[in-house]
Amino acid sequence: MTPTDGAPGPLATAAGPRGILFRAASGLERAFRFAAAGLAGIAGLFLVAMIAATLYEIFMRRAIGAPTIWVGDISFMLNGAIFTLAMAWTLHRDGHVRIDVFSNHFPPRLRAGLQALFYLGLVVPALGIGTLSAFEKSVRAFERGSVQTASAWEPLIWPFLAALTLGFAALVLSVAALGLLRIGEALGGAAHGT
Repeated sequence: MTPTDGAPGPLATAAGPRGILFRAASGLERAFRFAAAGLAGIAGLFLVAMIAATLYEIFMRRAIGAPTIWVGDISFMLNGAIFTLAMAWTLHRDGHVRIDVFSNHFPPRLRAGLQALFYLGLVVPALGIGTLSAFEKSVRAFERGSVQTASAWEPLIWPFLAALTLGFAALVLSVAALGLLRIGEALGGAAHGT
């Protein structure tokens, strides 16, 4: 079997620091893939809830003539949560937009090394800063009981911010695991193609 068939590459069975790094990164990536799938499942449930709320609003507005004041807020919060909770799963499914016109022509190990550098040197720090900021805002909103002031309903905002934080945290951990995996690939491990 070839590495793309799922067979272990030379580093997956190698002893020493490079083999240990590759096996550890592969294990982390599998764990984060599993967690990302769970968060994507929650995002799917949120999508069903958003559709149900929208249908309820349509019914109340058209059939009863009594529109709600809360469906718009619920929809925007659920929509944001859906996108952020599914980001890590999208990364593992290789669904994010990537401009790889040039990198597709590089040898696989060079491409893996460049991806590792990009993931760990740029994406992880940027996402890490954003995740910490989202965490601080969600904690502050919880402590203060902050509400969405642009709304007549004024719902608590911390559940929405907590969902955003969770989605971004899952993404930054997944990117870090993929970056470590790419280091292993650059050192001669099996290529995974994402």
